Parts: sequence; structure tokens; C-alpha cells
Amino acid sequence: MRRLFAAALVALASGLAAAEAPDWQDPSRLALGTEPPHATQVACPDAATARLIGPATNAERVKSPWYRSLNGTWKYFYSPTPAHRVAGFEAPGFDDAAWGSIPVPANVEMEGHGVPIYVNIRYPWQKQVKPPEIPADEPNNTVSAYRTRFAVPADWAGRRVFLTFDGINSFAYVWVNGTRLGFSKDSRTPAEFDITAAVKPGENLLAVEVFRWCDGSWLEDQDFWRMSGLYRDVYLWSAPAVHLRDHEVRATLDASYQDGALAVTAEVRNAGAAAAARVGAVLETLEGRAVVTLPPKSVELPAGGTARVELAATVPGARPWTSETPHLYRLLLTLCDAGGKVLEVVPTPIGFRTVEIRDGNLLINGKRVFFKGVNRHEFDPDKGQAIDLAGMEQDILLMKRYNINLVRCSHYPNQPAWYDLCDRLGLYVIDEANIECHGAQSITKDPAWEAAYLDRTRRMVERDKNHPSVIIWSVGNENGPGRNLEATAAWMKQRDPGRPVHSCEATDAREAAWTDIICPMYPGLDYLDRYAQGSKARPFIMCEYAHAMGNSCGCVWDYWTRIYEKPYLQGGSIWDWVDQGIRQPQRADRNGKLLKPKPGEKTFWAFGGDFGPPGTPSDQNFCCNGLVAADRKPHPSLFEVKKVYQYIWARGFDPVAGTVEIRNRYDFTNLKDLVRCRWSVAGDGEVLQQGDLPPIDLAPGATAVVRLPLKPVAAKPGVEYWLELSFVLASDHPWAPAGHEVAWQQFALPVSAPAPAVDLSGPAAKGTEEAGAFRLEGGGVTASVDRASGALVSLAWKGVEFVQAPLRPHFWRAPIDNDRGAGGWLKKLQPWRKAGAEWRPSEVRLEAAPPSPAVIARGDIRDFGSLAVTWRMLPTGDLWVEQAWTPSGGKDVPEMPRFGMQMAVPSGFETLRWNGPGPHETYCDRKDARVGIHEATVDAQYTDYVEPGETGNHVDCRWVALCNNDRGVGLLALGQPLLSANALHYTTDDLQGAAHGWEMTRRDFITLNLDLKQMGVGGVNSWGAIPAAVARIDGRKAHAYRFVLRPFQGGRETMLRLAHRAFP
Repeated sequence: MRRLFAAALVALASGLAAAEAPDWQDPSRLALGTEPPHATQVACPDAATARLIGPATNAERVKSPWYRSLNGTWKYFYSPTPAHRVAGFEAPGFDDAAWGSIPVPANVEMEGHGVPIYVNIRYPWQKQVKPPEIPADEPNNTVSAYRTRFAVPADWAGRRVFLTFDGINSFAYVWVNGTRLGFSKDSRTPAEFDITAAVKPGENLLAVEVFRWCDGSWLEDQDFWRMSGLYRDVYLWSAPAVHLRDHEVRATLDASYQDGALAVTAEVRNAGAAAAARVGAVLETLEGRAVVTLPPKSVELPAGGTARVELAATVPGARPWTSETPHLYRLLLTLCDAGGKVLEVVPTPIGFRTVEIRDGNLLINGKRVFFKGVNRHEFDPDKGQAIDLAGMEQDILLMKRYNINLVRCSHYPNQPAWYDLCDRLGLYVIDEANIECHGAQSITKDPAWEAAYLDRTRRMVERDKNHPSVIIWSVGNENGPGRNLEATAAWMKQRDPGRPVHSCEATDAREAAWTDIICPMYPGLDYLDRYAQGSKARPFIMCEYAHAMGNSCGCVWDYWTRIYEKPYLQGGSIWDWVDQGIRQPQRADRNGKLLKPKPGEKTFWAFGGDFGPPGTPSDQNFCCNGLVAADRKPHPSLFEVKKVYQYIWARGFDPVAGTVEIRNRYDFTNLKDLVRCRWSVAGDGEVLQQGDLPPIDLAPGATAVVRLPLKPVAAKPGVEYWLELSFVLASDHPWAPAGHEVAWQQFALPVSAPAPAVDLSGPAAKGTEEAGAFRLEGGGVTASVDRASGALVSLAWKGVEFVQAPLRPHFWRAPIDNDRGAGGWLKKLQPWRKAGAEWRPSEVRLEAAPPSPAVIARGDIRDFGSLAVTWRMLPTGDLWVEQAWTPSGGKDVPEMPRFGMQMAVPSGFETLRWNGPGPHETYCDRKDARVGIHEATVDAQYTDYVEPGETGNHVDCRWVALCNNDRGVGLLALGQPLLSANALHYTTDDLQGAAHGWEMTRRDFITLNLDLKQMGVGGVNSWGAIPAAVARIDGRKAHAYRFVLRPFQGGRETMLRLAHRAFP
């Protein structure tokens, strides 16, 4: 008895403590006064109006007379902590004349109120507290007070009036005319209030108090900027006393995937006296042609009660929805009173599709699909998380154009309009609950939080259940395993058996019952190999892979060569889509403030740590992992992703028969209905033959051999010839115009004529000794080699000096994000950083024998091995350069970041031409680009990654030339046979020493690297993974390469003539 009594006292004390906690620090209080969640829907007075409604934004909603947007300029007051918030501001008589204003929707931090904070795993507060506590006295725990006035339309009299916030971050109290309606916590799903009793004719006051943090913030520990405010649409809407509160549409295909099965459930609510109503529906095409009528059913509604109506129909020959063929119908759900008067018409775009898991594969409409995905945060560089429809459209159009078919809404429900766009344009969606406690995963095991997990999950599912694009539900991100996830997944499975459940916590070693998919994060390639062995019941779809931070994604082909060929592997989502960089002016006096750039002002991408006073929590640039920059400019890695993800493959070119094997990797599309194939034969950038093939009738998944009308090529000496196939859209599509390229492939033609041997019959070159140098002369070219360093200190021709800083061995690269993340490994490479510049050979000697004298330098680098460099002048004025590495045989020789040489070329040589893959930068593990002759400025070689590092490289170059177009001269480097090269107006130290690109000074010279190889960029992850072995340079092995330097004067023809010579 005493023990029971003591337990009761403890329980009582706990209850009192909970009661004393404020609303924003009590996880048991999920919301107050809000409406139950329901599907995104717009009620209209008639079918004609309903047909006008587009994606779910205020601009579309207000096409119905029963909606009013409250977006606009509101009165605003900012308080630094909860203790400083304004008392009584919700009262209609409160004087807000001294207040400022703010746009709605917006993040208040993006409007200059408070500090944008970026952290990844840790929480954004400085004080160490335990959940559910929020440090009330933190300087960043801000409170925003909003006021706006509105009028309810006169023709809404007698109707119910609702107020909806599509998103509030994070906790908010809401008042209308001084009456508190309640509060909301889940920042990524709507907060909706019935304000009928609070509004009055004429002017009304809406007041909102938004707390930046609350106990719910413990569940919103996503890897993004921590911001707050009314950042999504706010609107009023009206409904009759009897109205459609919610509806669910399940549109699937039958067992043969030929006919549609349509099931509609409508929930009718009655806010008045007992009444009768009828609910019916019409399924029509988007053009308005009726397809199926679902006869109305009557329902009796008690006063204040609800009732459900179920309608069903078969749709013969329904056109299926897929990401490739996003065929939509319009369902017009109509509510009438007992006399047949239309009360409401709710339009819903629907798509017929079936999602199922069978034999370890996820099937869409009965077919195994490869999911070529990305993760996407909602982010705009100027608006933060208050993105608009134009930004959403830009994202989805880019994704479609780069062959992406899946987007994971990481890590929260997105704006409602995003799903409409995915439905219409065709993207598969993993919809993810707003639950992440990465930095406090014990929450997942704590039963006190179970209700919050379920509430957030329910809000997402009920809102988004009618979207055909949503094929997978996700229970959240990086929460750790526990009872709360199990309860969440169980509810999902019971609520919607038509979609599989996804949890990133599931691995093949921990196949938890709560997930239908094995969806690991950043698995190694060996993981994929293991999973593909044996029999499996679940598909393998990586929730995150190929971390695209900065100069990355050198591993994508490694993953997809396995995915395309092995069972159960169905793809995954690259992390991630867009850099979360905030556009800021290039001003040295920012002092941690967020500033609005002036028109025409130069800007940069700010990241974590660029805002707030010292000590502000930050994880620096880890928020910038995108395939596109914050302004949606594609990073070079996106071109590689497009190539890997492309749906048309060309293989097995037979030059004798003139045939090539085409494989259609689309799952639902015949090539003849989508693309045309353009072919061409080119050499040295000149197109010799070209044409268009007839439409290729090739079913999904099929392969066919296609004949090309090729003619014999009369090969020119030393010229390579390439056959190129380009597959372009045959007609306009909503996501791209006709002529947009969806796939391409090149084949080297086996036709050639020997390059002419370099003519060495002219006057012999000379080699002489000078004070401190050796001089080599030939063909009018003079070269000087320093006797102490063995470096080339001068290369002159016709009065033009090509060397501003010596050409010498170089083994280092400015670390990229993936290098910096592998800090321990990078530290091991440090001996190579200055090894080339500090190398002092033990021997530098002249071999003066004609006709091609040489200077040879030899010497050790530490005890790692011996380096030999040869400079040989040919009678033609060509300088033959050779560098060879002989390891010592020791086990501790570190890997080399690069093996090559570096020099500075005077400014003026501003045009870079090369023959090799391009036009974007390439690396040894990311080089699937078109081989040809490319031309660009030196300035264009610099990719403005958020934090500078190695950039601008070009692998497999047959030759590289820096040209001074004003003087008509240039410097040509000829690979023997290939080079890796780049040219920048920055030094390696510049790139390594700056946190932001704008902090570097553009040099008045050009840093030119001419390498055998540079290590790959990797990208399995950015916190320890290193490039694959084949993409690294083993310092314990011998390496050697050769190239020729040749000054020249003249244009393209001169350059090509010099390039097409064979050297002994």
C-alpha cells in the first residue's frame, strides 16, 4: 500500500510539473483548437469553377469565390526571447503604429529579424538542455508577433469560415478579434481553425504569436537552416453548414493493369441542424470529357455530426499514371442538399496506378522500376524556406530534364503545390513525415513522444493521400530505432496498405518489421554486392547516396553499374538537389548580419557561421551538398548524373555493318512515341556526316539493332573520328520543348591515317650553360632550366615569354569538400603539398648532343622515392617534357593527390582550347562527357563552389592550348598520349586558403596544371570516404608521363596541324 501511495505521489508531482510547463514545452500538448487534418482540397460553387483550379497555391484557390488570400504585408514586432514578447498585442484596441512590417509568407530571419542558423545534427541552441526543454533565455529563441486585418465577404454570411496556415515554424498562438483560437506545433503541415464564432461583419483582426522553438523542435532536427515565421500561404475559406470535410480517392489498376478501379470516400460534416445530403462524382479528362459517372448516394446527417459516403466504379481502359506517362483525370466530387441543389464541388486530379512489392522488387503498374532520385530541401537563396510556385516549377523542370524520376521530400512534407506539380509533370515522390531527432535519438524510444510521432505522421498522410505521385510513405529521418517509429509505421500500413513504408533506420542486418524497403544511407559498394546475393523479400532503394557536396559525385557510375545488372537493387536518391546557400553581398563589413544585396551588387553564397556573433551554433558549409547551386545553376556533377540516369543506351557499334544496338530503358514508353535519333560523324570538331533516323519502334525494356546510313570516311592524318547518337524529344512536352536531348552516346570510329612524323631534319637544337641555368634553343624557341631546382624558368618565342612562374613538379590539389571531410586521410597526403616546389634535385645536367639536347634533373623526395625530369628541345622548337617517379619500396609512401607539373602563364592567354571530354570539368572518376574540341575562357574554368577547392580539370586531353587572341599566339601542350589539365586565375594556395570564392584575389597570371593524373573526386560520402582505388594514385608504384610544349602563332588550322604530328 505504501509503495502504491508513493507511486501515486510521484505521478501527481509529475502531472503538476507537466501542467506548469508552458504549451510550447509539453510534448503531450500537440495542438489546441485546430481542425482534424484532411486532404488538400478547394471547394467550388460549381463544376465550371472547379475546372479552373490548378496547383494548390493562393493564386489558384482564390479562383473559387469561397477563398481569400491573406498573403501580403502584415504588421510585425520582433522579440529576442519569450520573456520580451509583447503582452496584449492580440487585442483589437492595441496600438501597433510603432511596429514595423513584414511580408507573409516569409522567414523572419530572411527579413533581418534574428539570425539564420545552420546546424546538421546538433540542435540550434547553445545551452545544453534535455528534451522537451527549450532554453527560454537563449538570444536566438525569438518570438514574432504578427497582426493583420481582413474582411469576410458579405456573401459568406451564414457559412462556416476557416483560417488556414499552410506552414508555421514552429509554435504559434492564434487570435481573431482578441479571441484565442488555440495553438499549433507541427511546422510542415497545415494549422487550420474554425473562426466562424470569432469573426464579425466588417473589419477583423488576426493576431499570431510565433515562437521560433518549442518542444516540437526536438523532432525537427533536419539538416537545414533553422528559421521561423509564417513561411507558407495563409488564407480564409468558407463552407456551407453541410460540407465535404475530407475525401479520399484510391485509383488503382486491376490485376491485368488494363482497367482502373476507382474508390472514393467522402466525409460529410454537418455544423447545423439534422439534414440530408447527396454525394456523387464524375470522372472526366482534363479537357472536360466525361469518362465515368459515380451516381450520387444519400446520407442522413445528425446535428453536428459527420457521415461517410463510399462511391466506386470501374474505368475500362484507364490510362495509367507513371512518372513517364503522368496521365491525369479530374474527379469532380459534388455535394448536394436533399433537393438536389449543389452545395460544393471539389476537384481532384487523380492518376491510376498500383504500387506493390513482389519477389523483392517494388513494382509500379506491375513493372520493376529503377528509381533515379534526389533528395530535395525546400530552399530559395533569397527567400529561405518561403519558396514560391515559380521556384517549385524550376526545380521539377530541371529534374525532369536531367532524367531524374524520384524525389524524396527530405525531411518533411513539402508545400501542397509541389505534389500537384509532381502529379502533373511526372515525378515519383517519397513523402516524409516531419520527424527527425538526429541529435537526441532517445526520443524515439520514449513513450511520452509517441503521440507526437503519430500526430505528425497522420497530418502528412491525410493531407497527401490523394496524390498519385506519392508512392512511398517515410516515417521520418535519422531518428534511430524505437517504439515510436514502430507505432508510426504500423499506423501507416493500416491506414494506407496501397503504399509501402520506408525507414532509413532499416538495413539488411536490421530488417525491422516497420519498413517494406531496405533503404540505407551511403552504403559502400560492397553492401550492394552483398544484398544482391541470395533471395530477398524487400527491394533495396538507397534513401541517400553519392553525397554531392561541392566537387563530387565521382562514384555514381560505380553504383549504377551494379543497380542496372543485379537483382533487388532499384536505385536511390542522391544527397541532395540544391545548395542551401544564402545570397549575400560581397561586403567585408557584413559583421555577421544578413543583408539585402543592392541591384547589380556582386554576391556570394553564405553558409553556416556567416551569420550571428561568435559562438552562434554552426556546421559551416555542410548545408551545401547540391547538384545545383542555390540559384539552380547546374554543377558539373549534374551532367554526369544525367548521363548515368539516361533511359536510352547505345552499345555494340559495328563499324563494318554500320549498326548499333539500342536499348530502351524506359519502363512504360515506346521510343517511337517520345524521341528521334540524330546521328553525326565528326573529326576535329568538324561534322562530316549527319542525319535523322526514322522513328525507332522499340517497346519498353526492349533492345534492337539499328542500321545507320554511314558513308566511308576519308581519314586525315592524325585525326580521330567519332560517331555520335543524340536522342531528342520529338515533340513538345510540359517539361521540355521538342529537340531537348534526353540521351546521347559516342563511339570512336576505327578509321585513321597515321599522323606525320615530326620533321627533325632542320638545324639541330643547341644546349648551353649559363649562370645558374641551362639554355636550350631550337626552331626559334628558347628554354631555360634552373640548375638548382631543375624547373623550367623561361620559354620564349618571337619575343613572347610564356613562363611567369616556373614549370615544375606538382603533386597537390586544393582539397575539395570530400577531401576535407576525410581529414585523417588528407593529413597523410600532406607531405606532397610542397614536395614539388621544394624539390631540389641532387643532379641537374645537360646532355648537349645534337640534334635534340636535353637537361635532366634527378633527385629524391624525402625517402619516398626518386624523381627524374627531362627537358629535351627538338629542332622544330618543340620542348619534350618527361617526368618519372621511381618509388623507394618503402611501405609508408603516401598516396599522391596528383602527379604532374604546374606553372604560371602570363595574363592575356585567356582562351583555353582542348581536345577531350567536355565542355564541363571532368575527373578520372567523373568523365562521361562528349569527346571533341572545346573552347572557353580561363575565367569560365572556375566553378563557384560554395567553399573553394580543386576545380576546372579536364581529363583525357589529346592536347590543350592557351591562346592570346589579341596577339595571335598560343602555347600548345600535346599529350603523349593524354593529359589531365586545368587553367585558372587562382593558385592552388588561393583555392585552399579561402572560405568563400569572393575572398580570393583574381591573379594577373594563369595557373596551368599539366598532369598525368589527379585523384578522383569520390563522393560515397563527405565525412571519411575516399575515392575508389582506381581513382587514386599509389605513391608506392612507378609513374611516368610525357608531353610536348610548343609555342605557335596562327589560328585553328595552325594549332591542329601542330597537334597532328607523331613524335619519336
